[in-house]
Amino acid sequence: MRIRILILLLLCFVFNFNLNANGTSSKAIKGVLDLREISDPEHFIVNLNGDWEFYWGKMLHPNDFKSKTIKPDYFGKVPSYWTDYSQESVKTNKFGFATYRLTILLPADLNKSLAIDLPVFDSSYDIYISGRYMGGAGNTGKSAEETRPEYKRNFFRLNPKSDSLTIIINVSNYDHRRGGFWLPVKFGTFSEIQKQLANSWAGEWAVISLLLGFSIFFLFFFILSTKEQVMGFFCMTTTGLAIRPLFTSHYLVLNLFNIDWIWIVRFEYIGLFLLIIGGTWFVLNLYPSLFFRITSWTFTVLFSLASVLTLLLPVKIFSYIMLAYYPSIFIILGYILFKSFQGILKRNALDIMYFLAFILLLFGGLHDMRVSLGKAESGTGYLLTYIIVLFVFIQAGLLLYKWVRVFHDKEKLQNELELVNRKMEILVKERTKELQNRNEEIEEQSSRIALQNKQLSDTIQLKNRIFSVIAHDLRSPVVNILYMLNLLKEKEYKEKYDTFANSSIQYAQLVISLLENMLVWGRGQEDKINFSPEKHDLSNIILTNLSIFKETADKKEISVNFTQVGSSIAFVDKDLLDIIIRNLLSNAVKYTPRGGRISILLKEKKLKGEGIMLKICDNGVGIPEKKQKDLFTSTEIKSTQGTENEKGTGLGLKLCSELVKINNGNIVIESKVDEGTCFIISLPVETGSVVSLN
Repeated sequence: MRIRILILLLLCFVFNFNLNANGTSSKAIKGVLDLREISDPEHFIVNLNGDWEFYWGKMLHPNDFKSKTIKPDYFGKVPSYWTDYSQESVKTNKFGFATYRLTILLPADLNKSLAIDLPVFDSSYDIYISGRYMGGAGNTGKSAEETRPEYKRNFFRLNPKSDSLTIIINVSNYDHRRGGFWLPVKFGTFSEIQKQLANSWAGEWAVISLLLGFSIFFLFFFILSTKEQVMGFFCMTTTGLAIRPLFTSHYLVLNLFNIDWIWIVRFEYIGLFLLIIGGTWFVLNLYPSLFFRITSWTFTVLFSLASVLTLLLPVKIFSYIMLAYYPSIFIILGYILFKSFQGILKRNALDIMYFLAFILLLFGGLHDMRVSLGKAESGTGYLLTYIIVLFVFIQAGLLLYKWVRVFHDKEKLQNELELVNRKMEILVKERTKELQNRNEEIEEQSSRIALQNKQLSDTIQLKNRIFSVIAHDLRSPVVNILYMLNLLKEKEYKEKYDTFANSSIQYAQLVISLLENMLVWGRGQEDKINFSPEKHDLSNIILTNLSIFKETADKKEISVNFTQVGSSIAFVDKDLLDIIIRNLLSNAVKYTPRGGRISILLKEKKLKGEGIMLKICDNGVGIPEKKQKDLFTSTEIKSTQGTENEKGTGLGLKLCSELVKINNGNIVIESKVDEGTCFIISLPVETGSVVSLN
């Protein structure tokens, strides 16, 4: 957890720093940079960032501003390409010429020598400071024929004679896809500017030396073990990184050779293409996948072709390749960050290091991309090269760690090989034991089959028992009905017609109830019970079933009390609920003694999830506690006679339990011997709900 928090904090820092990397708080406003309140006028460096006066399509000189009638076309942000300026204010083009002008207000009584460090411009410039021509790079002009591009970093010492300086820069571009200057101009006291420039120059040479040294180091390892392709590809990557500083920032290659501007740009681009090709295959070897193998081949073909075009085409055409380069870099970084983050979730220490290292690369890539596009105001210029040095150190450590681990694994493997013979002996014993276990499994399966046969036999006997009971219980009421019908034929029994008719109706209802229970139980055994729930009024269902048992209850002088509290609407299957209530009322009447009482409570539960409660209680014989435990689950079919020798099948309560569950309800029993029994049912009130009984 701590590692994840640390990574998130690092990500926040990197992106916040990258997107808000400002070199200084002093900025030019409408062509004026005020340094009069600078904290230390004896030792300072500032970036001349901000809004400069911008004159598009004009090659202006100091004398042109003496009339004070010339107004700027636009206050352009510096550093930035002029193609990024608002086209509503000034219509710029990638090819053309322009003049930049900035007034600097100096601290009072400044006695120190000043200096200005000028980066390169696309693609030629001349600079005037306080009316004096200081120098430039290439030849500026108003047409492609007059212009000669050149990359050269200039450093000028200044001794101001007034409390302000005016800088005028004429820029021409007819050779690159964009014009202007994308790196900040540095201004400050001579000693500070000179010191920073010297440190930067020495730092870049040190970086090149380190990168070339590491490139040779990884090449040596690759030659020793060509199977370690990751070494070869990282050698290619570090070589590309070593080439890049020679052709950017200080353009150190000019200290070694006199080389044309176009070849400086070409070698810079070729170094970048070599970097991305080597880096892609390096990442593939670290985290192989089919997707990234296809990506690697695509990038290799694309940027190999780009290298050829770079050598053949002019800069203003092949420089557009960079529009594909930056998205490719982010695809590679996004892939390896995703893969290494997956490894972090699996607590892989190497993936943690790779993730952090590539986060640094992502930061450097974002920073350098914004610098190259003229979007950054960072005073450090390009940072990726320096970050790469740190990354290479990390990578070298990781690779050496892998080599040490491989050596350790070889020793471990050797020790394991010594145990092979002993393990083979153990394996033979295990195989023998395995055969014994299989024989035991076969015997166990035979026992299981025998048990299943016994269960099947028990099931058949159970069904035979049920049908035997049902056949006996069906015969008695049918015989009684026939007997009473025959008596009605005799004249002396005509006056008892109503009595015999009512008795026949009761016997017929008993037969129907018995048949319904048998049919529903049979469907339940085959999982064919039809369940069609709808919203029904439970009170109507209860009253209908009470009317069926009214005469039987009256004969036994049993009082029946029905109480309803709240709503009586439930989401149930009416036919199944009829069977449930009929069986429970039948049992209540059957096991309640003469003169007893039956109470029915229908209550809406207010708490969510409890539905409607139906409670049917009697003060009859009760059920022993031991019998209550398996009342709904026992496979034994056993019927108990009622208080006046009423008969049953023993299926009723088991059937009630199954039907309540089908209706997404619950049923429990509360009973004490000689005190009575209560059946409590909880039913849902809405579709899809399942109630629980508290």
